[in-house]
Amino acid sequence: MAVSKTNTQVTWSSATDKAVSASSNETSDAHTFTSNAVAAMITVKANHGGTPASGDTVDFFLLYTTGDPDAGVTDEYDTSGHGMHIATLDTNTDNPAIKTVEIPVSAKGFKIYAKNNDSNATITVSAEVYETIIS
Repeated sequence: MAVSKTNTQVTWSSATDKAVSASSNETSDAHTFTSNAVAAMITVKANHGGTPASGDTVDFFLLYTTGDPDAGVTDEYDTSGHGMHIATLDTNTDNPAIKTVEIPVSAKGFKIYAKNNDSNATITVSAEVYETIIS
């Protein structure tokens, strides 16, 4: 068996990053895990375009899918209020703020839900998945 690693950019309406308006949220396009992935890490980034202040944070959640719980045709994802919290990035502490965390790969895939907690400014978010694959 060979072990390889691959990185994949998470996209937001096919773009590599997304400007999240003040007090708003955005959901990424779907990411599907490679079928023979045995481990994965995700790096999330928040970049405040202005001068950050206290409370200028972004919460990142994974909205997993295992398919369709209703046995329909379309994959359904965790709802935004029930996603797996993976990071809160504080742009007042570090700008840009970046964090890498290990994530489970047993699901079919996920979307990222990013919630901007800054009530005054847009914060740009991006992410990349790094998978370990056995073939």
